[in-house]
Amino acid sequence: MSVLGEDGGQSEAAQREMTLDGLKSAHGFLQGRIAGELRLKRTPTLEFSYDDTTDRALRLEALIEEEGAE
Repeated sequence: MSVLGEDGGQSEAAQREMTLDGLKSAHGFLQGRIAGELRLKRTPTLEFSYDDTTDRALRLEALIEEEGAE
């Protein structure tokens, strides 16, 4: 499954939200694994958020194509 969403009967926004919820749910496990691998006194805190760069790039591309068609 892509974090960006795949066709599965749910909206992309719903799929993104479910993915972020899953990552947040696994936060403690992932943090512990990273701490064990890095062997640092203090491990940086993991934070999960959606990066809308791809959405904005696709929108920009659509606008450029739309303008070029005119």
